[in-house]
Amino acid sequence: MRESASTSAATEPRLVLDCGLDEQPADRHLTLDERGMKFRSRWQFTLGTQLAVGCEYQHPCQGCRVVRLEGIVVWCERRLRPADQAPAYETTVFFLELPDDLRESLREFSHRLPTAA
Repeated sequence: MRESASTSAATEPRLVLDCGLDEQPADRHLTLDERGMKFRSRWQFTLGTQLAVGCEYQHPCQGCRVVRLEGIVVWCERRLRPADQAPAYETTVFFLELPDDLRESLREFSHRLPTAA
C-alpha cells in the first residue's frame, strides 16, 4: 500500500479497481475508514478475493494523488435495481494492513467524498 502522484486530471474523488481494470466515481454509497471500505460496483467479487483499490483525489497543494490499498472482499451482494439499469453489487473490503504513513492520506481522501443524502 502506498501513495503516489498521478498525472490524471480528475478533480472528483475516484476508485480505481485492480490497477486500472475499472474506474468509477466515489459516490455517496462509498464508506471508508482505516479498517476497510464499502462501495457499490458493477463487478461481482468472490468472497476472499484479494483486491487492489486506488483512491484518487485532488490535493489542494500537491495535485492529483492516489492512495493504493489492498484488502480482502468479505461481502458482496447484488443490489435490487430497475430492470433497465446494469447490476450493482454492494462490496465490503477489509484492509490487510494499513501502514501509518497512509492513514493521513486516507483521511484526506475520505474528507473529499460526497455525503449521503
